[in-house]
Amino acid sequence: MLIIGIMDNEEIKPLLVKYITGEADPADIVQVKEWINAHPENEQYFAQLYETWHNMLYVQPQVNKDNAFQQFLPAPAKRYVQLVKWGKVAAVAALFVALSAALFNRYTSNTGKIKQIAVSKGAVKKVVLSDGTLVWLNAGSKLNYNADFGKMTRTVFLEGEAFFDIAPGKKTIPFIVNTQNYTIRDIGTKFNLKAYPNDPFFETTVVKGEVAVEGNINGNARENNRIYVKPRQVLRIYYRPETDNYKPDVQNSKIYNEIQVLQVDSAKLSLYDGWKENLLVFDGNTLEEISKILERRYDVRIRLDDESLKSIRYSGSFKNVAGINKVLDIIKANTAIDYSINGNTVNITKN
Repeated sequence: MLIIGIMDNEEIKPLLVKYITGEADPADIVQVKEWINAHPENEQYFAQLYETWHNMLYVQPQVNKDNAFQQFLPAPAKRYVQLVKWGKVAAVAALFVALSAALFNRYTSNTGKIKQIAVSKGAVKKVVLSDGTLVWLNAGSKLNYNADFGKMTRTVFLEGEAFFDIAPGKKTIPFIVNTQNYTIRDIGTKFNLKAYPNDPFFETTVVKGEVAVEGNINGNARENNRIYVKPRQVLRIYYRPETDNYKPDVQNSKIYNEIQVLQVDSAKLSLYDGWKENLLVFDGNTLEEISKILERRYDVRIRLDDESLKSIRYSGSFKNVAGINKVLDIIKANTAIDYSINGNTVNITKN
């Protein structure tokens, strides 16, 4: 399995050539997909090469394919030369490697130039990226991107929750959001994305336009491990969250086996993106789900005194509520709970 970075594994380069040119056999395809899914930087590097290849396919038609390919491949990978020195693959790979060599050098020089926007618990932040895209980051979220974002790629890495209002930009440079388990390719303009590492699900809600969600997706009609999400649709994929004692195995299809696609009325979209307007909306959420949201919103730790409390459900909305005690007072008035606050810890008990 090829799962380490491009800097450490030269064998992946000729496989990427074969994959992009459509000449990879089934075993090659499996290796490439495993490598891409193994790390966000792998997926970004592949996306850069793929997009550069298609954008510049006809820019430099005259290339010395033998010299370009020999220079691109390091000594340990020379044995792969014969795999691409024939027919269509030779012509395609020659131009590909000539273009990707420069891109690879740029990628290498920028490896340490990652910018990060982090939002602490209890806060929400609005930022404008260099391409004009508006991003709202919810509490406890991080957004990473390369220093040269917007020039040749528009790829970001999200941990947490964010609302994206994508700037049109160049059609040849798609906007891509990588999360721990899935990649979102923007085809429209506005969508919410929730991918906290300790939540048992991945969720995206499209307000306007369309997005493609790519990754380890199982089920009927899931061609190429991809699902298209249209306006006012919510895609939620359940899996086990990452904890100290458990790391999700992306190869285990039994973990990623529950997929929901819901059509949402416009009036209920605030349930998914209202947080950016300091609005909390619950629609039959369990107390366990609500607790996680309140922990991030108010920067507290919530302890449920009894296991049965997790399944209590509550519906209601809160606008600009500064303190968690006011939220809990209203929930307490409508459910069988009680609570106490000690410093930064909230203890919820059965009433």
